[in-house]
Amino acid sequence: MVTDIYEKINEWMVAHFAWAQAHPKYGLLFASGLLALWLTGLLLRWKWACEWQFNRAKTWMFDGCSPETRRRIQIVLVGIALVACLTMFFVWE
Repeated sequence: MVTDIYEKINEWMVAHFAWAQAHPKYGLLFASGLLALWLTGLLLRWKWACEWQFNRAKTWMFDGCSPETRRRIQIVLVGIALVACLTMFFVWE
């Protein structure tokens, strides 16, 4: 029974990845969705979206900035990335 479930999931995953390889532009929609979620988190000041700590490493360019300034810079950068992903999706032929 467990092997049947494993085989069905494996077949589904193989079919999914084959479809994703045949239609790579839809990966841009997935990336756009993640970026939109991140941008929403930044705009609503969700804690997970606004924190810049990556294993306690600091980015030297933003060490002197206030948290609000860092949030605004992040909003601009994520917004640009979101617009770029959506533009690439709709321009791709």
